Amino acid sequence: MKVVDSLLTERQLEVYLRRLRGEKLEEIARDLGTTKSNISAIEKKAKRKIELAYNTVRLVEQLVDAQIVSIPPGIDLYEIPGIIYRKGDEMGIKIRYSGPELIKLLVERCGHKLRNREVTRQITVGIKENGEISLF
Repeated sequence: MKVVDSLLTERQLEVYLRRLRGEKLEEIARDLGTTKSNISAIEKKAKRKIELAYNTVRLVEQLVDAQIVSIPPGIDLYEIPGIIYRKGDEMGIKIRYSGPELIKLLVERCGHKLRNREVTRQITVGIKENGEISLF
């Protein structure tokens, strides 16, 4: 399989696709003439590159048609919906999510930036014209 204009190498793509199909590390390592630990490292690098590419696309989408709100460390999780709603009101945009829905999204997408209910790393919120939000 030829990889053209991709962040993934041919080997990374092959390993990643085979793992998605449920193949075991041992099988792939045997077929490619390498070790299980090498296959595991290749898969890990591929996943990281895919995650970075996904985040880059989301960031570009956010910047194209969104207003950005930065939530600094120290803010309580339950204060964030109010911050988002106020920014939406300033922009004349109705946010499509209820407070509990926003809390759920924040925990799901930015849980790694929270400790208990406190923001530990800046959260970036993009508010789009249609009321959708993006979280980084």
